Amino acid sequence: MSAPPAPVVVVGGGVAGMAAAARLAKAGHPVELFERADVLGGRWAPGDLPGVGPVDAAPGLLPFPAPWRDLFRKSGRPLEAELARSGHALVPAPPVRYRFADGSLLDLPTERGAQQATLRAAYGAAAADRWRDLLDELDEVWQTLRPLGLEYPLQERRQLSRPVLARLHARRSLAWLAARLQEPHLEALVRSLAHRHGSRPERTPAFVAVDLSVSRRFGHWHVAASDPAARPSDTGRSSVLVEVLAARLATRRVVVHRGTPVTGLEVEDGRVVGVRVPDGLRRAAAVVVTTDPWQLVDALLPPDAAPALRRRTHRLHPAAAPAVEHGRLDRPARAVTETVELDVDGTPVVSWARPVGDGTVDGATVVSRHDFGRAGPNPSAGAAWRGWRSWLQRPPVTPGLPGLHLASAASAGGNGPSQVVLSGALASYACHDALG
Repeated sequence: MSAPPAPVVVVGGGVAGMAAAARLAKAGHPVELFERADVLGGRWAPGDLPGVGPVDAAPGLLPFPAPWRDLFRKSGRPLEAELARSGHALVPAPPVRYRFADGSLLDLPTERGAQQATLRAAYGAAAADRWRDLLDELDEVWQTLRPLGLEYPLQERRQLSRPVLARLHARRSLAWLAARLQEPHLEALVRSLAHRHGSRPERTPAFVAVDLSVSRRFGHWHVAASDPAARPSDTGRSSVLVEVLAARLATRRVVVHRGTPVTGLEVEDGRVVGVRVPDGLRRAAAVVVTTDPWQLVDALLPPDAAPALRRRTHRLHPAAAPAVEHGRLDRPARAVTETVELDVDGTPVVSWARPVGDGTVDGATVVSRHDFGRAGPNPSAGAAWRGWRSWLQRPPVTPGLPGLHLASAASAGGNGPSQVVLSGALASYACHDALG
């Protein structure tokens, strides 16, 4: 009787690792996932707030749900069906409210015509037209970016030809792009995108403003409990998606080892053949590492393995993560809302308010506040921008060491939840193709 095949081992139970594991298991591979914490989800795992229940540090609104839908469709039941089975739905969110340094407010819709009307009323026709033209331009940037780390890997410098770099305004900064708007409030809004990526506007490439195009194209969404009385803490809590994804791993028979750190990768004859865990060596057909890249090269890989990956990783700098606080207000919230407070330079404080309770007068509001003015470097937040060339220093999906594939918030696609889901997809495709 032949021995069972060695599994694909996934290191890290954050969103990237869970996404890769679900897809690989659906493709027919035995999969084992190792997570050092006792819960899955990584930096977006739910925690407990006394008197409220679960809270998380994930964004409360989801501006790009397509990768989540694709993940669930490619690994089993569609996302909408899985959410319905757990008593949830994904629903459109109201416009984001911006509060500027002078105290003025702007509720910005995502739909193109509504944006134009709102901005004309607030700032006049010329400013509104500049905004519209910028976002139309960013629509083309979005199409250019899709094969560069989102839907396909960004592996080589030659993918960034001169025409591609020109279409992306890659050699220009986000600060330069913001100044084109010639309106202080809108400039601050655009500059804030760099901070939300953990970087500075002057060091962040102009194409990062594509987030504005994505929001206009796809809208903003949030999780809603179908029966708030039965699930009083779930509306507006994005970690519900983590919990539903964990259930998908169980459905796909992924073996999940919580509270089990991987202490190293085993390399034999130039190939990764397993991982070391507290109780010994676990052999693997392949390994997908979804930790931050600094942990990979400094703690997991043998010192003489993957020297090129080690060099490029040490040129990277961790992105800044905001200070996160949660609070409870003893008054009911009518909806899930996002409010962005901006100083004159565009440094944001982003607050998500969501209802807790059954929606009656006895309910309350939970406010999760992300203060980018008090942000600090955090490897789990991905890689900071240091101009467009730092894009090429980010860890590739296939780093040149057979048997090893990578996905994380530091991947070329970016550090938003949906982009991290896509990094897991790319790693799963590469792993599956390599195994044949």
